[in-house]
Amino acid sequence: MPDRRTEILDGALHVLAEHGMRGLTHRAVDAAAGIPPGSTSYYFRSRAALVAGCCDRLLEIDLAVEVPAVRAAADPGALAEVLAAVGVAMATAQRHRTLARYELSLAAVRDAALRERLVEGGSTIRALGAAALRALGATDPDVAADELAATLDGLVLTALVRGPRDPSALAARLRPPLERMLRAQPGVG
Repeated sequence: MPDRRTEILDGALHVLAEHGMRGLTHRAVDAAAGIPPGSTSYYFRSRAALVAGCCDRLLEIDLAVEVPAVRAAADPGALAEVLAAVGVAMATAQRHRTLARYELSLAAVRDAALRERLVEGGSTIRALGAAALRALGATDPDVAADELAATLDGLVLTALVRGPRDPSALAARLRPPLERMLRAQPGVG
C-alpha cells in the first residue's frame, strides 16, 4: 500500500491529466486521492511544492518501471520492442501520467524553477538511456539518447492525439520507427 505522500502525488497526476495546471489545487487533489480535506496542504504547503512533488513522482515511476526494462535489452530489436511497450503504456494504461507530464512541460515554458526540475529529471533518464545505447555500441550515446527520447515523445504524442487504439496495433505501429532510429545510430546497426 502506498504511503500518504504517494497517494497524494498519484492523485495530483490524475488531476493534472483531467483538469490541467489550472485545476491543480490542494482541494482537487484531496478529492481525487480520496483523502480527508486538508491532507494535501499538510504534506505540500504550497502549490509549487505540490508541482515539484509531481515532477519527482514521475521520475520515481520512470526509474522503477521503465529503466530496468531498457537496461535489460540486449540488442536494437529488443530495445525497440521495450520502447514500443513503454510508448503503448504511455498512450494507454498510463495515459494520465503522460498527460500530466505534458501539462507540466508546457507550464515549464513559463516557469524557470519547474523547467529546471523537469530538465534535471529528463537528464537522469537520458543518461540511463545513453548507458543502454553505449552497451549496444553507439559511438555517440548521448546524442542517440536525445534522438531516441525525441522519437518516442513524438510517437506517443501522436498516439495520444489520435485517441484510443488497440495496444497490440499501437505497438506494431511504434516499433518499426524506433528500431529504424536505433539501427541508424553509428555503431549500433
